[in-house]
Amino acid sequence: MRPTRPPAASRARAGSRQATRAVARVLLLAYEFAPFRGGIASLVDGLATAMAGLGHDVHVLAPDYFRDNSARDADRAFTVHRFPGDFCSIQSVDKLTAFATRCRHAIRELQPDAVHAADPQAQMALTALARFGAARDYGFTVHGTELLRYHDEMMPRLWMRGAFRRPRAIITVSNAVRGLLLEWFTVDPSRVTVAHPGIARHWFDAPAADRTEVRHRLSVDDDATVLVTVARRVREKGHLLVVDALAGLPTDLRDRVHWVVVGEGPPAFRTELEDAAARASVRLHLAGELGDDDVRAIIDAADLFVMPSLRTPRRLEGFGIAYIEAAARGVTAIARATGGVAEAIRDGETGIVLPEYATADDLRDAIAHLIRDPHERKRLGDAARTFAADFTWSRHAARVCTHLFT
Repeated sequence: MRPTRPPAASRARAGSRQATRAVARVLLLAYEFAPFRGGIASLVDGLATAMAGLGHDVHVLAPDYFRDNSARDADRAFTVHRFPGDFCSIQSVDKLTAFATRCRHAIRELQPDAVHAADPQAQMALTALARFGAARDYGFTVHGTELLRYHDEMMPRLWMRGAFRRPRAIITVSNAVRGLLLEWFTVDPSRVTVAHPGIARHWFDAPAADRTEVRHRLSVDDDATVLVTVARRVREKGHLLVVDALAGLPTDLRDRVHWVVVGEGPPAFRTELEDAAARASVRLHLAGELGDDDVRAIIDAADLFVMPSLRTPRRLEGFGIAYIEAAARGVTAIARATGGVAEAIRDGETGIVLPEYATADDLRDAIAHLIRDPHERKRLGDAARTFAADFTWSRHAARVCTHLFT
């Protein structure tokens, strides 16, 4: 392991918020951590930072993705221990076994008071160690998608047999995920609690971007209706459903719409999406992978956030941090009720949640309704901003710590 210890100033800033001494040493295990991008990586960073803010001595074990992360890691409020590696599938026995060995070494070296698996790969590593008595007093964060794969795929199912009986604490990111866990696996319900993810403070505190300037940068007219999707550009996020919905809009509405898609994904799906949009005369702007400041600016310039995620045999929207990020900027969202999405959006109060298997026509009607009614958009957006205020990492971390240490 190559630990990067944050400078004293960073540790002091984190500790002074709520405590001046470390309460416990916590080891968070995660394969999906920066520079990897995604909801789990955001959760690990937010949880570790907030735990440090509670006064804990927090350590994260994660791969380096074959990059020099030392400068960024040194500025964190917690210590990062890197090992050479890149993404690991939960089907990769060799990588998971090697990760379990690294986790065992980290536990021996750091002697933490608590160990927490923050992603599926870490869950599998700790499960392997626990079978040999090399891991005790640990917790899991369960996101949702991994449950589908533990249930339906041979190798993960065999690896994780009985795995949820062992952790002292299991955190699920939504009530929907908790329900699925209890339905499919043998687990003591008293050990399972829900802690909705949070979002970074800048989503609340940063000043609004210049809407006109951002739109001009995107070559979008001031009076256009801008829809935005921020997600990994994969089929399961519902991009093609949005194309079909926009294609069905009346011409006068469709001609006003510009759809901005933020995020990257497989090149083949990019081509498929571009071709579908061209055939449907949908004005599509592929913005690619952007930093938080640029994503926030695009959301500030948007009228609607649209992400009708699909449930597939391999993927489930366990919660939906992106909906909360849009809400924090006062932008209402349209989604489908897959997984825990209905816990991130209150239907009719902060946005529109369509049924899980809503069609393109259903989505078209919801989009058309909010395009035609700017007062309703503002009402929902204002309520969404208020609703989002409860989704902070400090609140999430406090709930995780309460469950992990009791």
